[in-house]
Amino acid sequence: MNARCFIMLFGLLLSWCSQAHYARSLELDQHFEQRSLRDVLHVQITDHALEVEDFLLNPAHHHAFTPLQERQKAQINAQEAVWLFARLHYQGDQPLTTILYYDFPLADQVTLTLFDRGQQRVIHQLHTGSDYPFSERVLPYPGFAFPLQLEPGQKVDVFLKVQDAGLVPLQLQLWQQEIFLAEHSKKNILEGILFGLLLALVLFNSYLALRRRKLLYLMQAGFYGSLLLVLATLSGQAFAYLWPTQPEINSAILYVLSGLTLVFLNQFTYQALSSYQQRPWRWLFILNQLLSLLLLFSPLFADGALRVQLLLICSLVVLISNSFISFIHFLQGHLAARFFALVWLCLLLCGGLLMLSEFGLLPLPFLWKDLLLIALILSLSLISFHYHSQQDATGSAYQKDTFAIEHAYAQAFFQQSNKAIFITSDRGDFLQANHLFYKFIGLSPHQVVKTQLVQELLPDWERLYQDMLEGTVPSAATLNYPSGKEEAVAIHIESAEVSELGKVLCVSLAPLSAEETSRLEQQKLNQLDTLTGLLNKAAFTEKLQQFLQTNSVGTLLQINVLDFQRVNQQAEQAAGDALLRQIASKLQSELNDLPVARLTADTFVALLPNKGSQEAFVQAYRLLDQLRGYRFIWNEHIFRLHSSIGMLNIQQADGDTKEALKMVAQACSQAKSKGYNRIHLYNPEELPVEADNIEQTLWQHRVRQALANNQLVLNVQSIQHPDADQHTHCEVLLRYKADAGHLIPAENFLGAAKQAQLSGLIDRWVIENYFAWLNQHQSSQTETLQSHINLTADSITDADFIDFVALKLKQYNIDGSNLCFEINEYIAVEYLSATVNFIRLAHQLGCKVCLDNFGCGFSTFNLLRQLPLDFLKLDPAVIHNAASDPLNHAIARSIIDIAKSSKVEPIAPHIEDEQCYQLMRDYGVRYFQGHYFAKPCLLTEAFL
Repeated sequence: MNARCFIMLFGLLLSWCSQAHYARSLELDQHFEQRSLRDVLHVQITDHALEVEDFLLNPAHHHAFTPLQERQKAQINAQEAVWLFARLHYQGDQPLTTILYYDFPLADQVTLTLFDRGQQRVIHQLHTGSDYPFSERVLPYPGFAFPLQLEPGQKVDVFLKVQDAGLVPLQLQLWQQEIFLAEHSKKNILEGILFGLLLALVLFNSYLALRRRKLLYLMQAGFYGSLLLVLATLSGQAFAYLWPTQPEINSAILYVLSGLTLVFLNQFTYQALSSYQQRPWRWLFILNQLLSLLLLFSPLFADGALRVQLLLICSLVVLISNSFISFIHFLQGHLAARFFALVWLCLLLCGGLLMLSEFGLLPLPFLWKDLLLIALILSLSLISFHYHSQQDATGSAYQKDTFAIEHAYAQAFFQQSNKAIFITSDRGDFLQANHLFYKFIGLSPHQVVKTQLVQELLPDWERLYQDMLEGTVPSAATLNYPSGKEEAVAIHIESAEVSELGKVLCVSLAPLSAEETSRLEQQKLNQLDTLTGLLNKAAFTEKLQQFLQTNSVGTLLQINVLDFQRVNQQAEQAAGDALLRQIASKLQSELNDLPVARLTADTFVALLPNKGSQEAFVQAYRLLDQLRGYRFIWNEHIFRLHSSIGMLNIQQADGDTKEALKMVAQACSQAKSKGYNRIHLYNPEELPVEADNIEQTLWQHRVRQALANNQLVLNVQSIQHPDADQHTHCEVLLRYKADAGHLIPAENFLGAAKQAQLSGLIDRWVIENYFAWLNQHQSSQTETLQSHINLTADSITDADFIDFVALKLKQYNIDGSNLCFEINEYIAVEYLSATVNFIRLAHQLGCKVCLDNFGCGFSTFNLLRQLPLDFLKLDPAVIHNAASDPLNHAIARSIIDIAKSSKVEPIAPHIEDEQCYQLMRDYGVRYFQGHYFAKPCLLTEAFL
């Protein structure tokens, strides 16, 4: 008893010492508005694989933080990460809602961990970054904003992990929520105005380029447009609004756009200053173009750190050289160059300061950034206005020519209209059209076949004509373009009498107005599911009914996500919503433009027109592979998804929509009853799914009786080692003895037992009975026997289970070093923190741990780094055909090599022949299991 108390006191002292840190806390009250954490910020650069648990559990890592120096910056590569650490102490007397803000929108990955020092626990862990879709951010801001609720007297440690191969700014701010929202609203409004002005310059110069046929204006428009995208990318607005669902663009787009901006800038300067086209300045222009192209294509050959250096060097060289050339012209007395040089100097200064600010080299408040942006836009506007005024004489001559051309076409009244107009007889015969009409439909006049053209473009022409006679012509109609596209357009019909032709109709077409477009979009939105953007049930039912009326061949799929409720329970509702949105995105990507809908919370349905059962099976298996290999990550949770897919041949529904949905739902239920990740084609002769539910209930009853009456049976299968002097290993296998006397493997009833929450009791039964058998059969063999026992997720997550094991080891006088627990890979991935804790406690008892079925999914080899394992058992699918399948061959070898480099002993199961055994042995495997060596046998017969 005294020894136990001493150990507890020593553990508390060690825990207190591990939390001790030289960092001082930032004292806060409830009246602050915005505080920079720079004065209390600590920093260190580590390997990217280091996680926050390493700081909390290892004082050496924690004390490696150093105070942030004045103007200190961090440049890291792809294998490193920057950690920022700060301590907060809230002294207010009311709860306070704050925002932690990290203003570096280009960061690839950002992980925030909040640790409550009072309660000694992690209260939040959030993952985001430009590598993730923008919709998955906790707060929708271009920078990284994290909510933080402070309670009176609360002490919080802030850990911020930043991964970005390049220059990483070291800054962190704390805002009151209301102040933060107000400031960012002002910033967004101002940036929107500035971006709008820059877009206006793009359109203005594009108009001048088309009208005056001058390359100079085209270069200006390209420069302004690419600069607009660069500024939007640096501020994070581009990711928020232009490509929020495509994070893969973020890693390279800045360098591509910057290179494109410099290319247009050089061309613009080359066209603007005529003497720049003479030697030796032409060589400088060529050098600048080469540097610009080098930056433009840098994502193809350079990593993150090198790309940042190229961006800074190329941008500064090109800007300074262009400014120098302009200044030389200014000294030579060129009037145009004087104005250009002065304005360009302002442009260079503003652009350079903004670039340094966005890369964290020059911290600037929001107001200063906005003032620099205003000065930048004004400089660009003055340059544009300057060259516009220089071309007025040429522009005037061009306008005269344009007016002359337009006057020639003004002989027909409708040629002057700004609408697409065509004239038809009252019988629907096409007569004539203006040039905008041909442009509108995408054909030239000689390509138009006039017979029946009106009926081809407007399928509802007869109804429209009748409505015109009644004075009730609708404002919108469906236009069938010759290219095959359908679109709703605004339509107006007027009639007139012509002496030679009689009654003619003048029909004008135009894009829909904002009001009409809004109305039609609202009708479309009423057909969509608000969460996923897929069709809702009513809209899908209508499309299905229309398809059934065509009597065409097709297949109906129903996809059920089996883990949706588990995600909601273990994480939160927001996690479930995010999961459904990601699943919907994958379905849309895989099924392209086919009708896909969300029927219920976790059930989706898709229509595959013109596809029979065989083609639909291929599509269904492709969908199943996508969902089965997907891992949903939410904060500290990692979920492995399972699904079921039901299929129905459309012709079996006999045109009844409700019956079709009912049949495919029954097929999906049949697939679900068979287990995870199954596909089932509807068969009217099958028993209803309720029969399978009865079978599940019957198994649950059998398992309860077997546990109560010790009716389960233990088998063992040896794990061989080529060296006979090594300890003997065996795996303990569970069987159910049927009434007929045959043994049923545990895979047949563990699913039903898990649903009834009996799997934890089964694990305890196995340990109780196996330990009792070992105690009663003490021998030289059993004393050195290494026993492998499989555990379920319920036991791993049960805090009392390890105490039960310790009690039974003592009760039956069994050495813990002869016991090895096997944990399935998917359990370790989904319950990572619980698995790490269980392994630690098991090692304290002297027990070993083996990771089973490793390589069965998309688990990363980093799992071996996080789990202190003793053994690793390869997945049977990797072992299968490893000798003949090159892919399995490579996977098996890489797993074995990495396991051995991590000092984890690999085990090769399911060895069925000599060839497979020799291959695994050549790779360095020393433990083997399979029918080639020994089949499973009863525990009572194992040592005869």
